[in-house]
Amino acid sequence: MGFLKRVFIKKIVDDLISINGTEFEYFCKPVFEIITGESSIHKGSNLFAKPISRTVDFSNNNFEVVGQCGTDNNYFDVFGKNFDDLIKLKVESTKPIKDVLSALKNSVQCSKIILFANQEAKGGRLDSVNKVIRHIGIEKDVVIFDSEGIAQIIADNIGNQKFILSLIDYLPTASQIYSAISMQNDLPTLPSDFITREDESPILELVSRNKVSIIHGVSGIGKSKIALGIAHKLKGEFDSILWVNLGENEDLNFKSVKVGDFDKNLNLANLCATYKTLVILDNFSGNVSDVEVEFEKISRAESRVLITSLGRSARREICFHLSEMNIEESKKFINRNIDIDSKHVDEIVDHIGGHPLCLELVCQIIREEEYSSSELDNFLVEISQISEEVVRGKSQTISDLVIGKYSEKFHREFALISLIDSEQISNFIFNKILGMKAIRNLEKLSLIIRSGINHSSIHSVVLLSINNLSNLSHEREQLKDEICEVLLVENEFKRSSYYSFCVMHNKLLNELYKQDLSDINRKALLYAIIQTTDNLVFKSDLIDEVEKFDLSHNNMEDLLLLIEKLELRLISVDRKQNEDEYQFEAEQVIKKLDEINLNLTDKSNIRLLVEHHIAKIYFWKGDAATAKRLFTDLLCKFPNSEQCMLQLARIYDNEKSYDKVEKYVETFLSNINPEQSYSVVLSFYDLISNSQYTSCREKYIQNRVEDFVSDISATLRSSFDHPYRVLSSLSSYLGYNLPEAFESLCSNLPAPDNVIENKKLMMAYADIQMSLYRLYKYSQRQDREQKLNETSKLAEQYYIECQPANDFDNLKVAKFFIEIEKYKKARYYLNKIEKKDPFYYQNAAKQLRGVNDDKGAIIAIDEAITGAQRGDCKTWFLSSFLNDKAEILNRSDTDKALEVLAEAIEKQNNPKTKKAWQAKADRWAERC
Repeated sequence: MGFLKRVFIKKIVDDLISINGTEFEYFCKPVFEIITGESSIHKGSNLFAKPISRTVDFSNNNFEVVGQCGTDNNYFDVFGKNFDDLIKLKVESTKPIKDVLSALKNSVQCSKIILFANQEAKGGRLDSVNKVIRHIGIEKDVVIFDSEGIAQIIADNIGNQKFILSLIDYLPTASQIYSAISMQNDLPTLPSDFITREDESPILELVSRNKVSIIHGVSGIGKSKIALGIAHKLKGEFDSILWVNLGENEDLNFKSVKVGDFDKNLNLANLCATYKTLVILDNFSGNVSDVEVEFEKISRAESRVLITSLGRSARREICFHLSEMNIEESKKFINRNIDIDSKHVDEIVDHIGGHPLCLELVCQIIREEEYSSSELDNFLVEISQISEEVVRGKSQTISDLVIGKYSEKFHREFALISLIDSEQISNFIFNKILGMKAIRNLEKLSLIIRSGINHSSIHSVVLLSINNLSNLSHEREQLKDEICEVLLVENEFKRSSYYSFCVMHNKLLNELYKQDLSDINRKALLYAIIQTTDNLVFKSDLIDEVEKFDLSHNNMEDLLLLIEKLELRLISVDRKQNEDEYQFEAEQVIKKLDEINLNLTDKSNIRLLVEHHIAKIYFWKGDAATAKRLFTDLLCKFPNSEQCMLQLARIYDNEKSYDKVEKYVETFLSNINPEQSYSVVLSFYDLISNSQYTSCREKYIQNRVEDFVSDISATLRSSFDHPYRVLSSLSSYLGYNLPEAFESLCSNLPAPDNVIENKKLMMAYADIQMSLYRLYKYSQRQDREQKLNETSKLAEQYYIECQPANDFDNLKVAKFFIEIEKYKKARYYLNKIEKKDPFYYQNAAKQLRGVNDDKGAIIAIDEAITGAQRGDCKTWFLSSFLNDKAEILNRSDTDKALEVLAEAIEKQNNPKTKKAWQAKADRWAERC
């Protein structure tokens, strides 16, 4: 957490530099409110006109404290001078001092000024500004926050999800770090109007006694909120708390669950089995007895499930029926939402009772409309005329009343919500079609709740009220076309937010695809659907669907689908069994793409797409020379093509032309920006995991670890398996050289849901756990034994289940069992290895030493040393083999062991390892 928090702060500082003045004011307003502890009045510029009424940017309600924002370039630069030189200047003209004096002039009654700057005040410049303020006689309290100071406040309030999510749209890179800081961030924040209810105590008791507990009650009665309060109270008692929002009639499978901002469903079975976990299943409508049986099978004894449900669907002793808030709780809730007199508070409670959703909706409209006393009386008369129905009916009626009042103001917003028709809404599609302000405006009225970086939530009662509006049909039809227009653009680039939308609203995409839309729109929808469909499982179905379209127009949407179809056909061929068929099919793909290419204009994105895939197919079929020539030519035409750089780097890596690989690594990784494909970024990191690229790893991972962590974090919650594979390939390196960063990224990292079907992913996840095990093994942490048990259990499970079938994987699994001292299992996997190279003999020696066969271990390690001397592996591994031999000898002949260890130290190039071995030699010598 500490490491990721430092990275988070750095990325906020980086992101703030590019914010303009207006954006920075909106960004700083919630920060100002956190500092002052009260709401503020925004009186500066807005998005449409400037100024409004006074030139301070915001203030608290009595103008005792005012806030001012500055975004000028070089805001603090002049304050780098020596103080004596500085005061010789006209300091009143420097931007920070001008902003302070302006705030004083326009808010003479204020006692405190808070100045925010989006620039960093390096090298003591902040102290210099404060000295100048005192020097020129400003007596008011002035507090200055540069970008780092602002970032520190945000990081200190990382647990305040509502606060963080109000800022996150302005922080494109820091937002990715936030999503990776902790699985605890998947727990929604407590709302500002949260009331602790007396019903919490019996529910806490219920959870402590039972593995599965249920809160049930009518819609809008506050089941989710009270469960959230319980979850926050129990934070310290569980390793991980997971909030799972289940849609209507959604089945639950612990091996495939949508959690928070993870685009890919996660396999929670292994998490619950390994860690003490609390899982909240919100809006559950399935069979509770099935959950009980399954959870008992997969979870630790201390793990728990808390369910919220409309009905009591289980035996009485594990259920709690939630009813209305009592009178005192209801009044407290109203007073937290609106400022009205006690008479009106009493009337609201008399008319509505203690139904939380009804109270919330009524408070929203009173707050938004700013009713006078007489208008409030009239509104309450209107409420009182709602007939005395069951509570659920009343909540729906009041919701209909509120939504009806806003139906014109938010016509397009409601139409889009109705079209999506889901309690989870993608922020991506809202922002693309309606702009960023749309979500904020609905959030202000509590009609939706910002639930994560990528999505917002809407209550089922409010969603039903919106769906019941009769005037949305025309707008809905128009929005269908607008969604398709967004996809026509985004299909080409496939950014992470696009994937998030396609995963979250896959059902919507499929429903739209089946409707009578234009061919071009249905093509856009089909391509988006393919991106979130398992191509290996549904190859033939996808091919059949694509073949229904005429793809002869050579435009981007046609070619994207055509290339998908051609490549799906190619990967459908079992190459191991039918190499000739594979080669024939590859030639057919190349021939088809060549024909298309002849009719394209030079230097178009479409030409780049087609020629890139021609070269890629040559590479796939084994003709690296032709692929290299084509990619080189293509890179000359399109010098910024990151895909061409990657493919050429891979080809040169296969040819062992490592210097040429490093050239492309340098070009790409030294210029990473948010517009680049994360898939390509990850692929370059994967490439340099090879031990040949020591200098590249030092330069682009070790020396810029914050950027590396940011790049990986950006994709850990995406629909890609790729980040797991990259972390796997780099796990040994990261665990040894950057243990804090590695643990921050990987501890408590759940497995994706397809880990069981994907053996490569299974192996990658096991590798990560093995490296974590090694990290914990040599740590001094208090929970060391617990962590060792957790990681070894996960690694062993997935190593065995992936059924390694080649020498490389069998050796890896054998090394793991040697590490955890299960030597018989290690021997089983060593016996499966056919090619006996130096690394086989090195691990055979460790296994033999583990069973106290030192004589056999010496014979084996000598074979490894001889192989290294013969050139069977890289020369730098010789020092490792010599160190292993010294460890074996030390049990019987310390003098000989010291002699061998001295040779190992001499040949070791890594300073950190060299130092550790020398310390070991000193300890051995002392014992002699």
